Amino acid sequence: MTNTLTVPPPENEDTDQTALLARLTDEVSGVLESMGELSDYLERVVHAVRRAVDGCDEVGVTILSKDRPHTAAYTTVQTLEIDAVQYALDEGPCLEAARTREEQLVADLCSDDGRWPLFAQASREDGLRSLYAVPLVSGDQCVGALNLYAWATDAFDGFDAALVRVAASRCADAVVAVTALDGMRELAGQLEQAMASRAVIEQAKGVIMAMRGVPEHDAFEILRKTSQDRNVKVRVLAEDVVAGVLRGSAAPGGAGA
Repeated sequence: MTNTLTVPPPENEDTDQTALLARLTDEVSGVLESMGELSDYLERVVHAVRRAVDGCDEVGVTILSKDRPHTAAYTTVQTLEIDAVQYALDEGPCLEAARTREEQLVADLCSDDGRWPLFAQASREDGLRSLYAVPLVSGDQCVGALNLYAWATDAFDGFDAALVRVAASRCADAVVAVTALDGMRELAGQLEQAMASRAVIEQAKGVIMAMRGVPEHDAFEILRKTSQDRNVKVRVLAEDVVAGVLRGSAAPGGAGA
């Protein structure tokens, strides 16, 4: 059984919710001109969604290329771990959403409803409690799913659904647009290359976490904001951070990097 979230209409256009929806829409908008821009765009999407949805702990994007799932963007390595379990078992919300084109919502993973029994058992042991997966549909194509995970039960409500659906729609349009230009084979190669380049970003986050005493999400926010301030890509800044440690320089926002 697939649960769905309904969205109550806002009472007036000046509500905080309306402003939040407008801000998220702006963050996930944009026209991609090449496959090379896709990875950075998807990274922007997952972090924007996590900031917008209060109850959400982790966000990832699963892309299906020739029916093979790839995690194209994620907020922290915990997202990767949850996705990896689904891919290994060939069951779970992100795969179900991508394959059926239907939203998958679980309010409490401890309340066994019979879906994905192996994935549910493994994820419960790791503390996952609620999840929400929305298919990435553009026109007649479904290219994957946008996946939200939370450690609390009942983490997502109707307004959260409105936010996620907007992000999923824009994300799907972006993927379909670039694959129309460069093809799905190029997409698969691009995703694998992007995941390889994430290693230096994870190293840089580790440096910032150690030097600043901040959690992983905050470490990425420091990287993201500094990259915007300096007008450089996050990946390039991360390389500078790691190199700066070897030189004895400071982390982003300090004297060096």
